[in-house]
Amino acid sequence: MDITAVITAHREGLLAAPSIKSFSCAVANARNTGLTVETLFVLDRPDDVTRAIFEETSEIAGRIVIGDGGDPASTRNLAVQEANGQYIAFLDGDDLWGSNWLREAHAFCEDAVKETIAHSEVNFVFGDQRLLWWHVDSEARTFDPGYLRIGNYWDALIFAKRDILLKYPYVCNDLKAGYGHEDWHWNCVTLAAGIAHRPVPGTIHMKRKRLGSQMAKCAENDVVVRPTEIQNYSWRPAVGQDFDNYTHS
Repeated sequence: MDITAVITAHREGLLAAPSIKSFSCAVANARNTGLTVETLFVLDRPDDVTRAIFEETSEIAGRIVIGDGGDPASTRNLAVQEANGQYIAFLDGDDLWGSNWLREAHAFCEDAVKETIAHSEVNFVFGDQRLLWWHVDSEARTFDPGYLRIGNYWDALIFAKRDILLKYPYVCNDLKAGYGHEDWHWNCVTLAAGIAHRPVPGTIHMKRKRLGSQMAKCAENDVVVRPTEIQNYSWRPAVGQDFDNYTHS
């Protein structure tokens, strides 16, 4: 199996319907090029409406797994355990993929000269906010890993080898203790391990900004990302040292 395409959902309700539509288009596009694609829906404590939409959809036949982790990290980790594909691609239950995403991301990762986690070239954010978010290439000479101490370069809608996700599972959020942004933490862990994070040219994700999302909950609780090697300032190169030599050695 080449790819396991995953939708992770919670209580998105009717918002899940367009996500399933975009998912099915991307899966069909990839299959039309000869790729084998498994479809997997991992529903974490879903409400009745969300569950019914995934059970009754005629767009695409996806295997449904019900989780009880209550956190995006545990939901993605469950998906990784259930997946059979060499690569895994995540879509959140209220977001959209461009129709060429699976095809282009697979080709990009297969051609990569080093272990790579693929991201869309750009995110179009809609809903409560409207903006464009261009993903940064960690292999670029201008890349500064130090920014990850204050902000996240990449979102959670990744395309990556299952082996990477097994080796580096997501760590659950603990909003009461002040820790959140599980995708940001995972990005730091994998980058520090020497894995490249790269945008795939000509691809786009559509990200819905809304009240009640995990990002909104993190903002409401004023959380910080869990410490990693990158947050440790001893990891910073000496003054005058080339970031390119430091990050690509």
